Amino acid sequence: MSIRSNIYKVYCLYKNYMDEHRLKCFVAVYEQGSVSAAAERLHMTQPPLSILLRKLEEELKVSLFDRSGHRLVPTATGELFYLRAKALQASLQAVRRELREAEQGSRGTVHVGCATAASLFLMPRVMEQLMACDLKITVHVHEGETGYMLQRLRERSLDLIICRSQYTAPELQNLEIMNEPLRVALPPQHPLCEHAQVPLAALRHERFLLHSSLLGTGISDMLLRACQQAGFTPEVAYWGVETLPMLLMVQKGLGVAFAPESFAQLGMQGLPALVPLQDAGLRTHLNLIWQRAHALPPAAERLKALILAQCGVQPAG
Repeated sequence: MSIRSNIYKVYCLYKNYMDEHRLKCFVAVYEQGSVSAAAERLHMTQPPLSILLRKLEEELKVSLFDRSGHRLVPTATGELFYLRAKALQASLQAVRRELREAEQGSRGTVHVGCATAASLFLMPRVMEQLMACDLKITVHVHEGETGYMLQRLRERSLDLIICRSQYTAPELQNLEIMNEPLRVALPPQHPLCEHAQVPLAALRHERFLLHSSLLGTGISDMLLRACQQAGFTPEVAYWGVETLPMLLMVQKGLGVAFAPESFAQLGMQGLPALVPLQDAGLRTHLNLIWQRAHALPPAAERLKALILAQCGVQPAG
C-alpha cells in the first residue's frame, strides 16, 4: 500500500470524531482503570481528562465505560473501541515512520529506463546493495527504445535512464558510468572464431545486425564511422533495439553483431562466440541520464548514488 493510501485510510478512521491526543487519553484510562491514574500517566490533571472522556462518548454517541462502581469498567463498546484505538495508533506510527523513510530516501518507488546490459549486469548488483542496506526501495525497470525512454524521462514518468546513447541536450545530465570494449559476435564455425582478435576490415563482406539509435549517438554510429575509415560500407541486414535477440540471430547464421565485452560473461547456451575486436577505439559506454531542472525524489537520489558507487564513479558536481 502506498504512503498516500495509508495516510488517507488512517485519516478517514478518526477525522470526524477525535484527534490523536484523545485516542491516547482513552487508551490510558482504559489501561490504568481509573481517570486519576491515567491523568498521572499522561502528566495532566484529572478534571480535563474526565471532561475529554465525556465529550468523546457524546461525540461517538456510545458509553465507553460503566461508572456504577469505584472503578471504570469498559463496556462491550469500550472494549471494541480500545482494540480499534490501538490499531489506529499503530497505523499512525507506521505512517510517521514511512514518511520519515520516504524523506530520507530509504523508502519509495524509482522508475528506471534500462539498456539490456544494465538490466543484466548492473541492476542485480544494485539490488543486492539495496537488500544489504535494508532500504525499502522498489525499483521499477522499463526497457525499450532509448528515444521513447527519453521522452518518458522528460515527462517525468521515469526518474533515471541507463543507456548506451549519449545526449548533449541542455536539460539533461549525462554521466558516463561504464566503459568497455566491443566484441563481435560470429556465427558457429565462422573462420574468424579461432582468432584472438578480429580487425573490423575483415568483416567487410558480412551482413551486419546493428543497434538502432534514433536519438543521440550510440554503438552503430561509432561502428559505421569506423567501417568508413576502414574503407568499406557494411551491408546492414537488421536494425534492432535489444542485444540478445541479435545474438540469437547470429547463432542462426544470419549475420554478425556487436556486443559489449560484459556479454561474454553470460555463459548461456545458444549464444555465439564473442571475439575481441582489434580496433582499440571501438568501445561502448553506459550512461546515466536524469533531468537537470528537477530534483530527483529522495529514493531516486539514493538509488542513483548506489548505481554510481557500483560503477566506481564520482557524483556529478
